Amino acid sequence: TSTDFWLRRARREARAEMADASPHGSLSAGLSATAAEVLRRRAESLAAEAVDEESGDSVAILLFRLADEWYAVNVGDVREIYQEYSITPIPCVPDFILGVVNIRGEIISVTDVAKLTGLGELGFTDGNAPAIVVQNEHCTTAMVVDEIGDIAEIPREGIEPPLSVIDKAQAEFVAGSVHYGDQMIGLLNTDRILEP
Repeated sequence: TSTDFWLRRARREARAEMADASPHGSLSAGLSATAAEVLRRRAESLAAEAVDEESGDSVAILLFRLADEWYAVNVGDVREIYQEYSITPIPCVPDFILGVVNIRGEIISVTDVAKLTGLGELGFTDGNAPAIVVQNEHCTTAMVVDEIGDIAEIPREGIEPPLSVIDKAQAEFVAGSVHYGDQMIGLLNTDRILEP
């Protein structure tokens, strides 16, 4: 259920915060009853907010840039944004998988979303490009992008079908398009990106 999802997410965030705050980087064996109650209330609150957002007439999206074009993903699919990481290459994988990264003990694949979708090429050359960690109930990956933009609220009825000018192979990765300011933004289908 939605509450269970948010409870797991709140516990994971609390553990990460406690690990970062601990001088030795380790967690105590368990959470106190008070901490567990705070996490339960926080999860219920987050679940209620998620239900409100889903039933409302607007959708929150995270904008990002691939080369010269702007795209977006639903904020509900975003776990975190990661900037500093070290990619470990792995052999015998498709060319859009750059490798894996260790995020707080969890090994996550790093995906060149531009190469996967055929929507352009990444423009970064030196250092680490920003990565948007997206997840669904089956999979998690860090999508490497050129630039992270704003979080925007768009009206649900403002989501249009994907542009007919995009290639058929690309169309399966684009869930729709939205107008944001004076731009047309492609809304990516994260479930398709996360398909094994």
